[in-house]
Amino acid sequence: AETIRHSADGLLGLINDILDFSKVEAGKLQLESIPFAPAALLHDILALLAHQANLKQISLATELDPALPGELLGDPGRLRQILLNLVGNAIKFTQAGSVTVRLESRPVLGRDDQVRLYLTIRDTGIGMTPETIANLFSPFEQGDASTTRMFGGTGLGLSICKRLVELMGGTISVDATPGAGSTFIVALPFNVLNAGLPAP
Repeated sequence: AETIRHSADGLLGLINDILDFSKVEAGKLQLESIPFAPAALLHDILALLAHQANLKQISLATELDPALPGELLGDPGRLRQILLNLVGNAIKFTQAGSVTVRLESRPVLGRDDQVRLYLTIRDTGIGMTPETIANLFSPFEQGDASTTRMFGGTGLGLSICKRLVELMGGTISVDATPGAGSTFIVALPFNVLNAGLPAP
C-alpha cells in the first residue's frame, strides 16, 4: 500500500508539473492578489517538509527578518509552490547537515506601499558545477543523468519556479560549489497591506 501511495504521489506531481508548465508557456496562468501572512506561510511549508528532513536527520532552520511585514498582497499559492519546490529540492539533495530558509524584506525605492521579499534557501548538499547551473532552469533538466537516477524527479520543477518568479515580476539566482552545497535566492515584489494607514 505504501508503494502504491508513493507511486500515486509521484504521478500526481508529474501531472501537476506538466499542467503548470503548459499554462505558463501558453500565457494562461493567472495570478491572484489576496492578503497573506508571509511568516505563517513559511511556517506551514516547513511543517509539511519537516518529516522529510527528520528522516534524513537534517536540520531544517528558519531565519525571519524582524522588519518583515505582517501581511502582504499577492499570490500566496504560487509563492507556496516556489518555496515547496526549492526547499524540497534542498532537502532531497542534502545527505547530511542542514537546510536554512531566510525570509526578509527590503523597501522599494520611492514606494512606501511595496516591498521586495527575499527568500534565501541554503543547504549543505551535493552542490553543482558551473555547467549544471547553466542548464538548471531549462525544462526537463536535472543536473546530469546520474543525478536523475539517484534522486529522481522530472526536471520541470525549477523551470516552473523560474517562470513563476518572472511572471510575478521577480528574479531567481543560484550559487553553488560541487560538494559544498547550494544557495538559491528569490526576490519578489509585493504590495504591503494597509500601507500608509494611521495606527488605530
